Amino acid sequence: MNDLLQRVKEVDIRQVARDLGFDVIQTRRMLCPFHVEDTPSLVFYPPPQNEFHCFGCGKRGDVINLYADVCQIDFKTALEELGNRYVPNYEGYGSKKTRKIDIKSIYTRKPVEEKPFVFQPVFSAIYEDFQRFCLNLPATESARKAAEYLRGRGIDDWTIRLFRLFVLKNYGLANDYLKEKYSIDDLMASGIVNDRGNLVFFKHPIIIPYYQNGRITYLQGRTIGEPSEGTNKYQFLTGIPRTIFNIDSLKNLRGNAEVFVTEGAFDCMTLVRHGMVAVSLGSAKTFKKEWIKVFKKFKVWIWFDNDLAGQNGTRDLMEEMHLNGILVGRKYLPDGIKDINEYFQKR
Repeated sequence: MNDLLQRVKEVDIRQVARDLGFDVIQTRRMLCPFHVEDTPSLVFYPPPQNEFHCFGCGKRGDVINLYADVCQIDFKTALEELGNRYVPNYEGYGSKKTRKIDIKSIYTRKPVEEKPFVFQPVFSAIYEDFQRFCLNLPATESARKAAEYLRGRGIDDWTIRLFRLFVLKNYGLANDYLKEKYSIDDLMASGIVNDRGNLVFFKHPIIIPYYQNGRITYLQGRTIGEPSEGTNKYQFLTGIPRTIFNIDSLKNLRGNAEVFVTEGAFDCMTLVRHGMVAVSLGSAKTFKKEWIKVFKKFKVWIWFDNDLAGQNGTRDLMEEMHLNGILVGRKYLPDGIKDINEYFQKR
């Protein structure tokens, strides 16, 4: 099964989309089948990434996710059908015929009625209370290691104070404190605890708060150093739409000012430490159409990581901003330099 999964994930996602009957424009874009739209906002990242991302509704995934969601079948069935269709010499169950999809019904169906996400003031209260509790705890070995790691990344005390970073010093105490003070429904709705009722930052004790209008509206956790196998570097809130990091820095900025857009929050902090105005999107693949208005009056510089995801993300975001009349350019990192943080450290 693992071998089949790997082989199916290598099947060109654009070919699968064409075989399903979609019109892939310039091998890169198509109208998103998951929401009603007039201009194509679903972008393909060809192999080796082999993924898609819709800048309109935020839907993203790999070739199996695309096939399963379009066909409205489960993951296992999609894997079998794709294996039968595209993997040579695979003799699994099911038909080798391409599934017939009614494209017209996909594009013209009414969007599923969903309750729109509404940020509740209690969420900010929970995040800020969590921050205060962590800051007021006495120093621990994990806090010492976190501070050592941050300084090793060039994040000095001035930067830590400016962005109000903090460390989850005692997971158990913080977990109990929040559950004693707030209802489990509010904690789960805020995304700070999982469906088992426990804090999501179990392996990510460095906490990055996102502020908007002076209140914390989002939290992001980071491991101390490189994560263990099977663990991501970052942990985001569960079910809460991600916001732009350091967005308050744009509030009183004059028109035509230069604004740098980075992938990671640490890269953003590094640029601010060096006197620039910067915000972070959290990922090279994450950009929502409603964010466009934030950048309308500025000269935008995109400065993403020096890898394939960063290059593809830069290209797509520049195209999106060009289409919306935003003056945009890109910054390059020297060969062998991974990201902004490393670049300034080596300078």
